[in-house]
Amino acid sequence: MAEKEFFSIKEVAEMLQLKAYILRYWEKEFAILRPKRNRVGRRYYTKKDINIVKTIKNILYEQGYTIAGAKKRLAEITEGPEQLALPLQKRDKLLKDIKEELVKIRELLG
Repeated sequence: MAEKEFFSIKEVAEMLQLKAYILRYWEKEFAILRPKRNRVGRRYYTKKDINIVKTIKNILYEQGYTIAGAKKRLAEITEGPEQLALPLQKRDKLLKDIKEELVKIRELLG
């Protein structure tokens, strides 16, 4: 029997113990996460996509990063042509988020 090549969002959500809406949200936030879509528009995740989701989940839930921090961390650990490519319109928002986090850190440090 051939191994499965594509997985639905429901299958991935169940496999990784996440809600489907979280996966959809992460697709908007992380440029590297782009599952394929069929003609109807349904998402189909590859094993590579699932590994990216596992990495994002680990960074957010296990390591305790914020979304902005997770984006930065993911950019650091991603190599090659699949590097995290931020669309230009998201660049300003990311820079603002980073600045806000730095201000909060400075306030915590006194």
